[in-house]
Amino acid sequence: MKQHLRATAWVCRLFVPLLLVIAGCEINDFNADPNAEYRDSFLYTRSAGTRAELFISNVNGEVTIIGVDTLGQIRISGARIVKDQTVEDARRHIDDIEIDIVESASLLSVKTVQPNTSGGRTYQVNYEIMIPSSWRVTANNVNGGVEITSIRNAVTTAVVNGSVNVSEISGNTSVSVTNGTISGKVTLPENGTCNFSLVNGNVTLLVPRTTSAAVSATVTIGSVSVSNFPIVYTTNTRTTVTGSAGTGKGTIRLSSVNGVVQLVGY
Repeated sequence: MKQHLRATAWVCRLFVPLLLVIAGCEINDFNADPNAEYRDSFLYTRSAGTRAELFISNVNGEVTIIGVDTLGQIRISGARIVKDQTVEDARRHIDDIEIDIVESASLLSVKTVQPNTSGGRTYQVNYEIMIPSSWRVTANNVNGGVEITSIRNAVTTAVVNGSVNVSEISGNTSVSVTNGTISGKVTLPENGTCNFSLVNGNVTLLVPRTTSAAVSATVTIGSVSVSNFPIVYTTNTRTTVTGSAGTGKGTIRLSSVNGVVQLVGY
C-alpha cells in the first residue's frame, strides 16, 4: 500500500507541472498584434450640386483624393478593415466603423467614426474620393498617408504619422505633418501661399521656374537646398534659405525640424 501511494505521488509530481505548462501555453496563446483581417468595400455617390468643398477626417488608413474636370457626381469608395484574433472576430466588429457623410449647400463632409478603445483589435479605413477639380479640399488623417491630385483650388491637409503627396495643385496649399514626408508639385496663384511644415522627415516642393514668391526654407537638423529655381538670396546657409523669386508677390515656406528640405524649379 505504501509503495502504491509513493508511486501515485511520483506520478502527480511528474504530471501536475506538465499540466500547468500546457495550461500556460493555452493562456498565453493570445496574439497581441492581431493580423486576421476582414474587409468590407464601400461605394457612395453624391451629386456635386452647388457644393465647392470637400472635408474628410480619417483615423487610420490611406486617403486618396482625385480632382476631375466637369465631374457631376462625387464618388466615395474604399474599404473598412478590421484586424482581430480570427477572421470571424474581425467580421463581427466591422460595423464598429461608420462612414459619416454630411451634405450641405456648400460642403461635402466625410468622417470615419470608430470606437475610442480598440479592444485589442485594429480599425482602418482606406478612401479614394473623386471630386470636381475646382473644389477646395481639407483632409485630415491621424495614421496613414494622404494623396491629393489635380485640384485647382486651395488644399489643406494635416497628418500625424504618414506621408503627404500633393501634385498638380493650382492654389494656396498648406500641409502639416508630424512624422513622415511631404512632397508636392504646386502652382501658386498670384499672391498665393504654399506652406509645408514637418517635424521629422523630408520636404520636397516642385514649382514652376516662373513662380513669384518670397521664399523661406529652414531645417534644424539636416540640410536645405534650392535647385533650378531663380532666387535672389537674402540668406543661404546649410540650414536656412531666404530670398525672393520674381516680384516676390506670393509666399513659399518650407520647414522641417529633422530632415532634408528641397525646393526645385521645373
